[in-house]
Amino acid sequence: MKSQFEIEINELEKLSKQGESYSDGKGRYGWRNPVRKDTGTLLTGFVAATKPHKILEIGTGHGLSTLYLALGFSNLGFGSDFIDTIEFDEPVSKSTTDRMDRLQAPVKVHLGDAMEILPNLQVQEPYGMVFFDAQKNQYYPQLMTMIMLGLVGSGTVILADNVSDRRNECLDFLNWFLENNINHHIIETECGLLVARL
Repeated sequence: MKSQFEIEINELEKLSKQGESYSDGKGRYGWRNPVRKDTGTLLTGFVAATKPHKILEIGTGHGLSTLYLALGFSNLGFGSDFIDTIEFDEPVSKSTTDRMDRLQAPVKVHLGDAMEILPNLQVQEPYGMVFFDAQKNQYYPQLMTMIMLGLVGSGTVILADNVSDRRNECLDFLNWFLENNINHHIIETECGLLVARL
């Protein structure tokens, strides 16, 4: 029998993979593109394999990748396991919050720009996993901010989507792993998924 998460994932998988543009109403535009299925199943597998106590996701969208992450928790009662996820677009943030509440998913959707949200996250220890999937040219400054704030640390699993198909936009991020001799691997999914452990 499929879980409610799997049923919802199947519905969200019907969204166009061509993506959609959005605006915050203040002249800032972005492009939202649902995570590909090959990446989604990897997210579930990495959560199941590494068992992070807490996950941070940047780029919630409609919650497809968020649910793939949540599906990886072995105990769907979750206990203290949960996901913080950041979404820039207010209408999408609200609809995704409603979706997570309906599913009773262990997810808190934070509305706003990630660089403004990060300093306000309340954590007692670093996140066990971080998934980057918003503006690609912000991966590097976001990661540096997380390190400075102690939101990530030794043992944190880093996942980042679109590092192959949009490589030029996240070169600073990719180069940081090389320059600091951080063991990492890029899985050649449709878009390219970076996997590393700090």
